[in-house]
Amino acid sequence: MNHRIAYYITAHGFGHAARSLEVIKTLRAMAPQVEIIIVSAIPSFLVAQNLAEPLPQRMQVLDVGMVQHDNLRLDLDATFRAVEDLHRRRQALIEEELAFYRKERITAVVSDVAFLPFVAATRYGIPNVGLGNFTWDWIYQHYATRDNRWQGLVNWVRDCYRHCQLFLQLPMHGDCSACPRIVPVPLVARHAGRSREQVRNLLGIAPATDAYLVSFTSLDLSAEALRRVEQNRDVMLLYRDPLVLSAANAHRVDNSDLSYADLVGAVDAVITKPGYGIIADCLAQGTPMVYSDRGDFAEYDILVKEMTRHLPVAYLPSTDLYAGCWENALRSLPEKRPATPAIATDGNRVCARAVLEHIGEY
Repeated sequence: MNHRIAYYITAHGFGHAARSLEVIKTLRAMAPQVEIIIVSAIPSFLVAQNLAEPLPQRMQVLDVGMVQHDNLRLDLDATFRAVEDLHRRRQALIEEELAFYRKERITAVVSDVAFLPFVAATRYGIPNVGLGNFTWDWIYQHYATRDNRWQGLVNWVRDCYRHCQLFLQLPMHGDCSACPRIVPVPLVARHAGRSREQVRNLLGIAPATDAYLVSFTSLDLSAEALRRVEQNRDVMLLYRDPLVLSAANAHRVDNSDLSYADLVGAVDAVITKPGYGIIADCLAQGTPMVYSDRGDFAEYDILVKEMTRHLPVAYLPSTDLYAGCWENALRSLPEKRPATPAIATDGNRVCARAVLEHIGEY
């Protein structure tokens, strides 16, 4: 039987998409006979950037993640209302998935880390696999400790994860114990296809120039903050869509065939918030990080601890980030850069094989 996989990806942040698209790419290489439909509200440009060949994508939202004002600031009240609304609509959403499975002859489900697909797969009687470094019940439990309105929703989300048959637990993880069967796997990361020198030459970055990749999807800086950023005249700032950075020393690099991992490998450091995807990219390339705080999110402390163990890092407070006061953080970066990745980064192959074995393709 040729399997047809519905691969769900939460739309919370780009890191889930980056790692899952690496796994999908490897699945297609290992088992080209397996068909995959991406089920997610992630932007289609992410799929295009990370997959050489297009895949069908069905826009559907089966988890909430966190509602955010921007890359750094969370809206807990809006998140609570959104999860509550998802709970109210749960039966209709599951019925919708069952109809989708029947129509598209879906034979297996993979999810990073939307929780309702596990319930739908169980009801339909097909195998399912989870992938992630946390589950949403763990994230929401953090808020339930001080706001008991959350507890009923936490319990519901946890019950959904109990339908997960196999959870592939990535490094830098939180509590995933809601899933009955957990298998640890290596880091899933993107790898540069070109050398640091090749990329810098292509971008016209002189050897003596300090270049930084600004890795946010949005960053609302005032005119005054942008002027402060521009005062770092000897610094080149690179960025990609959808970020807009209107500073004289900032250069958009969308119009090239360079991958995001190529850019990460070519710069002196990445300026970002701690997120799984960008940390994985930096670990794989050995690229230092200048990181900002990102609000009250349970994953933050774990990510900071792990990236600090393996990479040169500097802290840029969010107040300084938004004020354009970046110079001190950039100057405080340790100079030494690791020659090779400090941890295994072949999780894409391990995860792809585990999925194929679980669904009976191997």
